[in-house]
Amino acid sequence: MIGTHLAELYLKKGCEVAGISRATSSSRLSNGALPWKHYAGDILDENFLARVWSDYKPELIFHLAAQAYNGLSWEAEDSTYALNIAGARNVFKVTRKTAPDALLIPACSSAEYGIVAPESLPIDEDNTPLHPITPYGVSKACMEMMGHQFCLNYKMRFMFPRLFIHVGPNHPPATALQAFAMQLAAIKLGKLPPIIKVGNLETSRDFVDVRDGVRALDILASKGEVGHIYNICSGTSWTIKESLASLIELSEVKVEVVQDPALFRPSDEQLLLGSPKKMRELGWNPTIPFHQTLKDIFENWLSRLRN
Repeated sequence: MIGTHLAELYLKKGCEVAGISRATSSSRLSNGALPWKHYAGDILDENFLARVWSDYKPELIFHLAAQAYNGLSWEAEDSTYALNIAGARNVFKVTRKTAPDALLIPACSSAEYGIVAPESLPIDEDNTPLHPITPYGVSKACMEMMGHQFCLNYKMRFMFPRLFIHVGPNHPPATALQAFAMQLAAIKLGKLPPIIKVGNLETSRDFVDVRDGVRALDILASKGEVGHIYNICSGTSWTIKESLASLIELSEVKVEVVQDPALFRPSDEQLLLGSPKKMRELGWNPTIPFHQTLKDIFENWLSRLRN
């Protein structure tokens, strides 16, 4: 999701853009030709990456490929660690060999912080220690530390954005808000009975609209400092419960909310709330209200399920 929005932003800026995805995932992005150069392959294949880098000669690399879902990482630990650590290492190694002067920006994550004491909120990227509690969070912390090692030892140019939860249109139903919106859209279209299955509704998250998030990545690439860490967050948190209530109100359907034990995780961060101070100092502020994001997500699911 982030990659497609980011590619569209750079196309509008007049840049030459290329993207990588697995052949199976690229097919869902477009029914026709993609508007940017596309390479179908896997970051676990270092030879494939080397061919792409040699062919395209990138100057700016956003490494977004991952097993990107915190909840799913409990069920897919092996692939989470393989893609997010070994896959990232392949990207870093190939960049070092074939594009050593390129700026490399890997997508780090708020899940690296784990459980943060209330008195330490909002989270400051330079002073809050990392205590990840999920396989996904551990994998992202490892990837980031590896990036620092490449930056320090090989003099490569890295910047490290810690992305808080990015939400917006055209996202798979692998996160709570997307799953809620998909179910509500299906109910409104008469494709599901009026029952919403939910997990833990008591956690709070700092959500960022993906369209604001990619602007932040662009600003970071042009104004950030090499080797530095930046939270990309809104500075405001919403509980999952109130987010669901807003989506239900937007959908204008009456539903029964049912907790499903299968949707609960072994452990969960109670509150993730970041400080966007460093990004604001670079000139970035989120502009899209959370209610508008929810509305766009719901309407996007209505459109996708009608087709």
